[in-house]
Amino acid sequence: MDLFISDTHFGHENAVRFDPRPFRDAEEMFSVMKMRWNEKVRDDDDVWILGDVSLDKSHDAGYYISQLKGRKHLIYGNHDRAIIRSPKIQSMFEECCHLRYLVSEGRVLFLSHYPIADWYKSHHGSYHIYGHIHADRGEVFKFMSDGVRGEHAFNAGCMINGYVPVTFDELRANNLRFRKNASDHNDQGE
Repeated sequence: MDLFISDTHFGHENAVRFDPRPFRDAEEMFSVMKMRWNEKVRDDDDVWILGDVSLDKSHDAGYYISQLKGRKHLIYGNHDRAIIRSPKIQSMFEECCHLRYLVSEGRVLFLSHYPIADWYKSHHGSYHIYGHIHADRGEVFKFMSDGVRGEHAFNAGCMINGYVPVTFDELRANNLRFRKNASDHNDQGE
């Protein structure tokens, strides 16, 4: 089974406050996320991590990745420079790349860390799964949520997907719920 997650930022204390994430600190964040991940993911599942695995001065990304189940694939994010420079950490992934498309359960998926306005086969029903914007509801969120693009573009950010890798159907449902909540907040003038 293919599962998707982005912007885990393991070990990144500022991410706990920035998002804000429901954890005391980065240590608790990883502990809870690891438990949820390993309860859900089977060893033969393919987990597509859409960038920003970790940002930690104490441990490299390999420390975190080695504790997580599944066959992990990395789409590089802007905070994955240390992984790009480390063949040892790269070897912990099935593959590492900047962009990727795949067919999963009959759907054509285009994967990237960054949201992209027009992606591979976007005019032929393909889907775009991205990260980078976390749970931000600003201009990029509004643009990616608009019209036909919004029906085929989904944010894999862990903070809107329960801090666990999710299936395509879960990803779609979580994004639609997040968009509805954002719309409800706007309607209420918040």
